[in-house]
Amino acid sequence: MKAALRLRLALMANAIFSLSSALLMLFFPAVVGEWLGIQAPLILQVVGIGLVAFAAELIYQATRQRVATWRALIASAADFSWVASSIVLLLAFPQLFSPLGNALVLAVAGTVFVFGAWQLWAAGHAHRIEKSGEYRHCIIVETNAPAEKMWRVVGDIGDIKNYMPSLKHSVILDGKIPGVGAVRACEDHAGKQWSEECTAFNPGHSFAVRFLSEAPNFPFPAKTMRGGWEVTPSNGGSRVMVWWELTPKSKLLAPVILPLLAFQADRDFPKIIQRMTAAVLGKNGAGQMQSNGAVFVRLLPTFC
Repeated sequence: MKAALRLRLALMANAIFSLSSALLMLFFPAVVGEWLGIQAPLILQVVGIGLVAFAAELIYQATRQRVATWRALIASAADFSWVASSIVLLLAFPQLFSPLGNALVLAVAGTVFVFGAWQLWAAGHAHRIEKSGEYRHCIIVETNAPAEKMWRVVGDIGDIKNYMPSLKHSVILDGKIPGVGAVRACEDHAGKQWSEECTAFNPGHSFAVRFLSEAPNFPFPAKTMRGGWEVTPSNGGSRVMVWWELTPKSKLLAPVILPLLAFQADRDFPKIIQRMTAAVLGKNGAGQMQSNGAVFVRLLPTFC
């Protein structure tokens, strides 16, 4: 995916810069101290060790099969914290560094700011649908439950509360059965309420919903929002795809909103699908064996 490549490039460039700075501090602290106008080799080496750990995390992110945009968001937050700390240090202790040292600290802070902004921009674009301008996140989870049986649980859209502990209620309004036009109303334990209208229903395979974002007190920061589930057979079981597409209320916040949505989805929905799989296979919600076999659930690194 081209958008993911942009993010990998931003992370790797930041890692190279951080690692280069770390090596200078670790192996040439006296030289760096002379540039800055201070003599604190131990402090510089400690900072260097921290930068090595930061660079290692960036390299890990950049080389993962599935890029986690929420981790890039954390990396950008760390970059911006470095910039803020540098400015506070210069303002609080204006005589701490030599004139060359002040210029060097500002130059490094500016470079770090560029990397943080680049990562933030790339994280948002990793979710952007170029043609529509909307943003998308999707997960695919592999299970060992047969697709036909898995669909019986997934397709019973009103029962999602049985597998999603954060929900207090979920019900199809007006006594309708799952299908096009049915509206699922949900409420979580924090009191947030929203509704989803089924816009497509392919029995045995998939369904799609439109979140009624025009409703008063819609709890999500989106002007429009859609989503859906799809179940397909795979070797020894099934694959469950869950997707969301949305237009944020503020596109400037998209680089923050989408990674946070991705974090929550990647964390919660494999567990939700695990509970569904356990129900299909006749095992308990923790996925422990009660009969023959065991529950198998795995988040795939596939982009979709």
